[in-house]
Amino acid sequence: MRTVSYVSDLHINVKGVPFHLCKEMLAKRSSKVSSLLERNEIDELRLILRDLEVDPETFELVERFCNGCEFKFTSDTIVSVLCIAYYLGMNEEQSSNNLLGKASEFLEQRVLPSWSETVNALRSGDKSFDKLTDVGLVDLFFDSLIEKASYDPRLLGELIKNRVETDDYRPNPRRRLFVIDWKSEDLITIPLRLYEPLMIRAIKSRSIPVEYIVLSVCKYAKKWVFDAEESLSGQKREAIEAVERLLPHQRGLISCELLFESLKHSIWLEANSECRNGFMIRICKQLDMAKSTDLKILSRGYGEKAEGYENIELVKTVVKSFYTYYANEDSENVSHFVKVAKLSEEFLFLAASEASLKLEAFVELAEMTVAISQGILSYSDGIYRGIDEFLESHGYLTESEKMEVCKVLECSKLSQEGCERAARNQKLPVRIVLQVLFVSQLQIRDTVAKEIKGMEEKVDEEEEEIGVSSDEDEMEKMSNKLLGLEIENDECVVHRWKKTKKKKISVWGQVKRKFGCLTSSSYSVDACTCDVKKKKKKKIHHHHYK
Repeated sequence: MRTVSYVSDLHINVKGVPFHLCKEMLAKRSSKVSSLLERNEIDELRLILRDLEVDPETFELVERFCNGCEFKFTSDTIVSVLCIAYYLGMNEEQSSNNLLGKASEFLEQRVLPSWSETVNALRSGDKSFDKLTDVGLVDLFFDSLIEKASYDPRLLGELIKNRVETDDYRPNPRRRLFVIDWKSEDLITIPLRLYEPLMIRAIKSRSIPVEYIVLSVCKYAKKWVFDAEESLSGQKREAIEAVERLLPHQRGLISCELLFESLKHSIWLEANSECRNGFMIRICKQLDMAKSTDLKILSRGYGEKAEGYENIELVKTVVKSFYTYYANEDSENVSHFVKVAKLSEEFLFLAASEASLKLEAFVELAEMTVAISQGILSYSDGIYRGIDEFLESHGYLTESEKMEVCKVLECSKLSQEGCERAARNQKLPVRIVLQVLFVSQLQIRDTVAKEIKGMEEKVDEEEEEIGVSSDEDEMEKMSNKLLGLEIENDECVVHRWKKTKKKKISVWGQVKRKFGCLTSSSYSVDACTCDVKKKKKKKIHHHHYK
């Protein structure tokens, strides 16, 4: 500490650091000290400084200013200096160019125009803000930060989806009143009691895109909850509850990974029911957007030494809550259920690959997956893949234990490809393989039957396209074919009869009919004998006329 040449008649300790002050010089700058000296109550000054929680570095600036020595403000000390100057009455009414005026000028010209300096001052002056709330200093800092973030939301963080577009980003077209410093202080470094009201005001302002608000809150949760020390459970509980209050409820705005982490920590930290239920509702709205690795977060235990899949009940609770939520929504869209059913199958496969997963836990997961897929998925191939992976990673299982694993498999719901794979799987119990072979035979039979039916339907369709003639037309066609036949280049009597059927039948024709030549059986070419009698008929005819 620098030694000054003046008579020191006031000795004060500030957090263990001794200070030697001149009463007259201090009273000249401070209306409060002047009033105490008049009442001979200078000892009360020690109580005032203790109540303001002034640190030695800040009080040294006050001492140097009062004694006319050179001093320098920084963003780390400016809020504390303002607090002391305000409560000691070091204003222009007491003395020109006083400490309060100089500190205010530095705040306005050097701190507030810069994002980093503003954040640093807000963080460093945390304890002093309680004393300055009534003068509006907190509102001044909040408004400054919100204005800067409204101009360029990237100050709150860089969105992953916008990293490629950063060069094309153009801030809001407004007049630049402050400095944009890209190596900026992160807002999440300020204490929770300042961060939460600041973000609430930012949300209400509606001037900052909600995606950036969410980004900042998620970063805050990671820093002060997920990555914080285990010993700070009380502070972590307050932080996770604040995070839940700040996060929006819109579907898809928050990553599933963060929601699952938040739910797990809220339960572990014994957060209030509003906090736990809030995270649960958000997860239910977008469980179909999750990945199998997100479900693994819930199944893990707590702490660094926690093993995976210790908390299957929490996974089941989340899935049950999802179905309850969408059942109440009364939506006809089943795509959410299909995606969650597939998600459950993927999670079963992921869990089955872990050698540490116990048999009972796998069966419990498999039964949950079967229940989810019931009536949603046509085939149980996903269940089979999970069973196959579990048998692969647990090669020491006995035959009875393998049967216990396979009891959830519905062989009748395996696809043809699934049956082919299962029939060749040597890890499966023999009884299961036989069931698969039987199902495979049934599938082959059904396939053949379907193909035959399909061919018949195809023929029917072709006939319908071509068209079927009436019975009369068909008989006419057949008659034409028969009447067109010729035997030994002589015309058939049937043909002659067809030609003359509309003419008057001669006597000779009647005689031939009686002889049986033109009976119904005469329509056969082989039965017709008219050509045999033709010559005789001519001889008799000519002889008769002679």
